[in-house]
Amino acid sequence: MVKKRDHFRAPVSDTFRRKSPFRQLLLHMKKVRKCIDILGEGLVIYYKGDYKSFSKLSKDVSKIEHEADLIKRNIRNHLPKTLFMPVDKGKFLWALREEDKILDHAENLVKMLEMRHTKIPKELQDMFINHLELVVKTVSTVEDAVKHIMNLLEASFIQREREHVKQYIYQVHQHEWEADQIKMNINKKIYEIEKKLAPMDVYHLLKIADWVDDIADHSENVADWLRSMIAK
Repeated sequence: MVKKRDHFRAPVSDTFRRKSPFRQLLLHMKKVRKCIDILGEGLVIYYKGDYKSFSKLSKDVSKIEHEADLIKRNIRNHLPKTLFMPVDKGKFLWALREEDKILDHAENLVKMLEMRHTKIPKELQDMFINHLELVVKTVSTVEDAVKHIMNLLEASFIQREREHVKQYIYQVHQHEWEADQIKMNINKKIYEIEKKLAPMDVYHLLKIADWVDDIADHSENVADWLRSMIAK
């Protein structure tokens, strides 16, 4: 008598773990966070006038950006057509694009600073560093939020996990808002001392503050996407 084979069925959560593009999104976000951490370290060095050490770290930013780009392409090329997803695929790809824009701003900023070494006046250094620290914190909090979205999905959107994600999203918005306030103060201070600066220095100082702040803006966009997910 031939025994009938029992077909093994993996738990839903295991199947989700293997197939979910959200795990790749988290992997991409981890690269984003690593890149911004290194950028943050490099910018502090740059702000203090150590351009040689900054150049060494800038190469690491480009390397990680490339690694993240490979993950992004893999997600786009292998996004399943029939996989159940709690959000529209177009919105999922939009979130991936926003993560990617964080990296784009980081790499473009590094290239700009490598092309022209702009001295940060002493009266601006602390403000630039405080602004930078808040932007880096914004990115790290987004990574925490994306990480907890995985817990939320695997727990079938139970309320406790939903509240955890909401807290991280709130923190992202708070950090981004605080960074904006410091950036406005930086701009104000630049205009106060502009007569002591070369016109091109004024332009570059404003540009540095803008591009660093853009990193926080795109981080907030990712958080907004997460919020739309849990609002369903």
